[in-house]
Amino acid sequence: MGNKSKQSSKSNAYTVIHLDDDPLELKNLARILKNHTKDVTFELHSFISIADLKNGIEKLNKIDFAILDIFLSDELSLTGISVVQELKKIHPNIIILMSSNWDEPDSVLQSLRAGADEFLSKKIRNHDLIEKILMVRKSIILKRGIHILDKKEEFIFNKYSGETMKKISKRIPQIVNSAITSVYIEGESGTGKEVIVELFEDYVQKSPFIKMNCGSISPSLLESELFGYVKGAFTGANTNKAGLLESASGGWFFLDEVSSLSDSAQVALLRVLENQEVTRIGESFARKVNIRFIAASNVPLIHKVAEGKFRNDLWQRLCETEIILKPLRERKNEIPDLILYFCKVMRGGPYTIEKTAMNVLCQLPWSEGNVRELRNCLRAMTEHQSQKVLTPLSIPERILEKNHPEKIGKSNGDFYIKVPIKNEKGINLKYNEMVDILLSEYIKKTGLGKINITKLSKELGIARSTLQLKLKSFKNK
Repeated sequence: MGNKSKQSSKSNAYTVIHLDDDPLELKNLARILKNHTKDVTFELHSFISIADLKNGIEKLNKIDFAILDIFLSDELSLTGISVVQELKKIHPNIIILMSSNWDEPDSVLQSLRAGADEFLSKKIRNHDLIEKILMVRKSIILKRGIHILDKKEEFIFNKYSGETMKKISKRIPQIVNSAITSVYIEGESGTGKEVIVELFEDYVQKSPFIKMNCGSISPSLLESELFGYVKGAFTGANTNKAGLLESASGGWFFLDEVSSLSDSAQVALLRVLENQEVTRIGESFARKVNIRFIAASNVPLIHKVAEGKFRNDLWQRLCETEIILKPLRERKNEIPDLILYFCKVMRGGPYTIEKTAMNVLCQLPWSEGNVRELRNCLRAMTEHQSQKVLTPLSIPERILEKNHPEKIGKSNGDFYIKVPIKNEKGINLKYNEMVDILLSEYIKKTGLGKINITKLSKELGIARSTLQLKLKSFKNK
């Protein structure tokens, strides 16, 4: 049973597929979508079995929403959950809502673990259903970083490059405008935790934004820095001083390297998170504050909790929502964009980069320094740039040796990159040797006197200055 129904044309059009083995449920959703008053259009395709659905979706070029019944009575070995990943593979931007009369936690958890975006109870009131669907859409597009045409919903930071940062930047307005009071950021050193904090700071410009590196302040000074003190509270307290927490009231407080907090500091911070109160050292009364927190760690805090080195109750308070940054080696598809971005913004730029150099950098794992290491490598390459062009020869030797020892080598003290191109003896060619071969063949065809240096440098993918030096050596042979 495959059934298609269309509503009148409106400003926004969405294609919806609905899988349910109950014909009454199929008819009910069709009626709701037909009679709604929202300024949207729904094109509904209804299916009563998984086989029916699989045959029907082959004819659809675009699917915006899938509403799938979890429990299908006639297909005991299959559930709506079984087609979630298949749908996402065919339609990457699809929004999937699992549906059931049973609202128990197991069903919800099972749906989310399978990759569904939301759980939709069949008990929801009809007039709330459309609102629910559109709210889920708004939340999901922000979470995924999908570009949308509605400028009221769109928020894009152009300050940084890379798919990861673009997606996160679109979550920030949603977080700031929510009831969330604490954000947890986790990622290896150099993955971009500070960049995310800068994005938050950019978005909440008119609010206080205080930063503190928990590992840089000694435990003996931490409490006075956080909470402040009154005159005479201890030796050296000659005046009243507000603490950093008090200064952050009405805004945000960033705790960098939060895993390094001492036990006493964790207890003190927990009180602030729970009660939104601070007490200056030497005072007998608490002051009300209104603070939202961002905490960052380069080691998983959950592991610290398991080891007994971090309070579980504080961890629960800090992690109302989390942003997990994968290391650069797990998001290599972003490296070209990051390289082009850094080439654009580095001091003395903009620079360009030869294709060969780009390919080499994209192959390196960046296993230690992540994005920071990539940025520092490009900065180092500018030392040997020629006419603002970065070449493979300018890649620091330490970067290649450390990151990809199996693809580098030395011959007579000359450092070179091994590539999968070999000479007649089966030996890997060096970069210089490849260029020499290409240049030699070109000269045989055109002659030295007919070479257009600008055109040839582009064809060979090398800098003009490098080409000029090589041509000079050929003339001297």
